[in-house]
Amino acid sequence: MELTEVHTILIIGPTISDKNVDLSTALYDTVDILHQLGYKTSIIVEDPTSLLSSGTFFDKTVVEKVSGDNVLKFVQKYHPDAILPTVGDRNALGIVSSLNGKIGSTKILGANYASSLATFKRDLFIKRLNKARLPVINFISSDDEKEIYSFIRSIGFPIIARRRYSNRHSSGWTNINNLFELDNFMALDDLEDTKIEIERSIRGFSEYSFTILRDSFDNSSLIGTIEDIEPIGIHHLDSNLISPAISLNDSKLQRLRNYSIKLARVFNIIGVCTVHFAYNHVTNECYITEFIPRLSEETKFLEYATSYPVATAVAELCVGFHLDKLQLDAGNFFNGATEPFVDHITSRFPQWNTPGQKYLGPSKTSNSSIIVNGFSLEEVLNKGALNDKLNNNFNRYEELRKLDDDELFEKIIHPTNWMLDVLMEAMRRNFEKPVLSEITGINMPYLTALQNIIDNSLIIREGEIDGHNVERMVEMGVKGVGHSKLLLDSSDIVTKSVVKSKTAISVANKNYPNHNYFVTAGISNELKLSDRKKIIVRTPIITSKTDTTIRQFVLFQLAKSIDQNGLEPIIIGREPWNAPLAMRRKIVEIDDPHMEMKALNLIPNDSILNIIDLSKNLIDTEDDSRVFQFSAQEIKNIDLQADTSARVMVVSDGENFLVPSVIYRTKKNNHLYEVSSVNNFMSPENYNEFAHLIAQELESEHEVAIYNFELIKQKDHWLVTKKYRGMTNDIIRHELASSVHVIDTLVKLLLGNKIGDNLSLEEIFNNFDEQYLLTIDDKRYKLLNKEEMEDELKNLR
Repeated sequence: MELTEVHTILIIGPTISDKNVDLSTALYDTVDILHQLGYKTSIIVEDPTSLLSSGTFFDKTVVEKVSGDNVLKFVQKYHPDAILPTVGDRNALGIVSSLNGKIGSTKILGANYASSLATFKRDLFIKRLNKARLPVINFISSDDEKEIYSFIRSIGFPIIARRRYSNRHSSGWTNINNLFELDNFMALDDLEDTKIEIERSIRGFSEYSFTILRDSFDNSSLIGTIEDIEPIGIHHLDSNLISPAISLNDSKLQRLRNYSIKLARVFNIIGVCTVHFAYNHVTNECYITEFIPRLSEETKFLEYATSYPVATAVAELCVGFHLDKLQLDAGNFFNGATEPFVDHITSRFPQWNTPGQKYLGPSKTSNSSIIVNGFSLEEVLNKGALNDKLNNNFNRYEELRKLDDDELFEKIIHPTNWMLDVLMEAMRRNFEKPVLSEITGINMPYLTALQNIIDNSLIIREGEIDGHNVERMVEMGVKGVGHSKLLLDSSDIVTKSVVKSKTAISVANKNYPNHNYFVTAGISNELKLSDRKKIIVRTPIITSKTDTTIRQFVLFQLAKSIDQNGLEPIIIGREPWNAPLAMRRKIVEIDDPHMEMKALNLIPNDSILNIIDLSKNLIDTEDDSRVFQFSAQEIKNIDLQADTSARVMVVSDGENFLVPSVIYRTKKNNHLYEVSSVNNFMSPENYNEFAHLIAQELESEHEVAIYNFELIKQKDHWLVTKKYRGMTNDIIRHELASSVHVIDTLVKLLLGNKIGDNLSLEEIFNNFDEQYLLTIDDKRYKLLNKEEMEDELKNLR
């Protein structure tokens, strides 16, 4: 039953979009379903580019610093019935914990005051868990040196310690193994109003996370489990992740599942709760290390893994739905209490932008990650962490071969991001697997998988492939990786690449068709396509958070436009992309890390109208007439700088063009100001000058394309200094800043539509925006109406 007293909801949005890209589609799913259910939603957000077009669902959008003071001001001015913090980041929980007793009758949905506060206050977290007889590591926070040493004597070494400052920031955990190291840590210069936090070290324990959904009637279900291949002591985001957690037998899994459900009940969490565990498989010791009562990177990863619509389910649970009576888009219902049972393994592997080894520890060092699917550990390791095309593993192999045993052992006891390569080299030298497992804390199933990969790599390298071992090697995903040319050339039917559906039992029903596939090995394909004409969108491996933000936005806009124009969108990615729920029924998504789809010929050639390639370089050039490269290609770059510039997006059908977005930038008082949709504030002289310059630049261009120009102002005249064909990183700002949907216009032009001849300058620069985005120093944003923006421009000019 829904909460009848809740009609208006304030959503606390994420802070910096580059760090919270996994929340953008979750935010879209959340506000989409709330809109369908009839709720009015508002959001407070620092960077509106993180909204992924979900802005159409909001009654109010407040672009302000996401802080407790600004949330409180909104509540006091507009009196929303409820606040939803679950699609914000950790900052949203901090805001909720600070609002206790200040917001009157306004409800907090999902994570309540106590659970939010417990994510920050370790002593409250431990007190609650001890009272509920849940396993937790005892902890002390004190500025009394005598009390600290007494506590350490009671728990013994090793320990971990950190300084907690009054502003809630901390120094990060330090591993301390003996009294000498402790004395050195305590002797460090200290700031005032600082406490020392200490707890027993569980370095080397295995780390697991369990994600639970719970409704207000105390019904709970386990949505998914994740296991870190590397043990605790290495930052969670620097570890290779596997879902489901395969090193847990059923009794251990049920034990941790029960603890997770009990914790959600202890804190009365409605919606989602991810619980992190430390587990020692030798002693069977188990501890809860933290919990996250909100949507996070892990819940998004589980959506990839299980196809379970987590964000949609959480929103409905927060407003009072029963877990077994949840509603998908278009009014379809599904039983969310049925726990997913997946037939495949999903893995996330961290990536580093710079080459060389990085020592791993409690602090995060990776820049991004890659997700792959497979049917075996060997397959996902070969596709991901041991994929030579991504990680230069063969160079690592050659470098590690040069080390003597003592140098190699040093690499084993001091882990780096080369850890799996180091372990493989150790096993080639006959280091015993039980010893390696004890030293590194990596569980035996992973070492066994690495040994299988070593054995089969040797067979491939020596060319000893026959019918007895070829099937097993293909199952391990060695096709397209490293020394696999012999496999690729083999005519044996078991070497065939196929496409399989990513099956999850709980969501595989007629009301929720799953169009998620991945390329693997086998004999029969499971790819199902409609008889509609198709546009294929090919996407590259993503190497940074910024790239991910842009890709999510562009893929969503492309898929929506392709579908709205009566075509079937097929997204073929080097890694999976989970579309917002509203589009999942309409999109075919294929995870293809080695770009094998073209060779498989599974999509009838005559059904493909166009191929849109988002790679920075074209993957193939055999069919140029149908391949449209969407990413930017630099055509012109003159190294000139000026205090005033404009970035202009142009869409051309090869004969005529539109200018739907002009972004104006100028420096004043040591600050950089940027104004969106400046089309509506340009003089006729500006229209003429811009149109003339663009027409000159496009004289020799006769194809459908998007162009991006940068113009600078010198001596009261504009000059084109940069020209790109395709999408630049400005695409989000241009699309959000323009009432003319650039991507949809492009799709229509690719289908043969024309812009029209003899358009007036007003029609070429047409823009119907009512709100304008002002950006200051590329980090502060304001949404202004037309009158406010006119005043701002007068001051800037």
